Amino acid sequence: MKLLVTLLLISGLAGAQTLPDYAKEKRWAEQIEDGLMDGDAVWIKANSHEFMSIYTPSESDTKKTAIIVHGLGVHPDWHQIIQPLRVALTTQGYNTLSIQMPVLDNSAHSGDYQAVFPQADQRIRSAVEYLNQQDLVADVLIAHSLGSVMSTHYLANNQHPFKRFVGVGMPSGNVDYLSKLSLPILDLYGDQDIESVLSSVKARAQASKNNAGYTQKVVGADHFFNDKDQVLIETVGAWLK
Repeated sequence: MKLLVTLLLISGLAGAQTLPDYAKEKRWAEQIEDGLMDGDAVWIKANSHEFMSIYTPSESDTKKTAIIVHGLGVHPDWHQIIQPLRVALTTQGYNTLSIQMPVLDNSAHSGDYQAVFPQADQRIRSAVEYLNQQDLVADVLIAHSLGSVMSTHYLANNQHPFKRFVGVGMPSGNVDYLSKLSLPILDLYGDQDIESVLSSVKARAQASKNNAGYTQKVVGADHFFNDKDQVLIETVGAWLK
C-alpha cells in the first residue's frame, strides 16, 4: 500500500505543470499601463490565461509586424533592448507587438525556465493568431537573451509564419535549436557580452552551418546595449532592409 501511494505521488509530481508567476506578471502590467507613452496595451489569451502585450503601429501603412520577446524575468516595455526596438521599428516600416513572456519568481535561474517553454510557445502562437485576427502579418520575430532561447525553441518545434528571426545576445541554450532552423537569422551580440553568449559564438555558427541565411554580427556593446541604443536600432534596421 505504501509503495502504491509513493508511486502515485511520483506520478502526480511528474505530471505537474510549472506555472509562471502570474502575480508578478500582473504587477508588471500595472506598472506598464500607468506609464505607457508609446503604443497601446492589448490582452491576449493563451490557454486560459490573458497576458499583456504592447501594440505600436507603424508610421507607414503596412501589415508587416515584428513580434518582440523580452529576456529573463522582465516585461514587454523593458527599457533595455525591448522598448528601444519596439518604438524605433515603427519608423522603419513595421508595426510591433511586444509580448509578456512567462516569468518565474526572483530566485529562479535561467535553467529553471525550460519548464515553462511550452507556455512560451503558446504565447508566441497566440500573438501570431492575434495579429491574424487584426489582418496583420507576423513577419519577423525579435528576441533578447533568454527570450531568444524561447523563440528558437518555438521556431524549431512549431509551424510558423515568420520570414526572419533576430536574436540579440543569444546564449548557449540556442545551439540545439539553431540547427533545425532555415529562415534568415541575425545573431547579434556585443564584444562585452555575458559569458554564455561569448563562449558559444562558434557553436552557434556551427549549428547554423547549413543555413545560408544565417548572419553573425558583433558590435561594440554589452549584453544590454547600455548607452548603445542607436547601434542596436541601426544594426537591426539595416539587416531587416
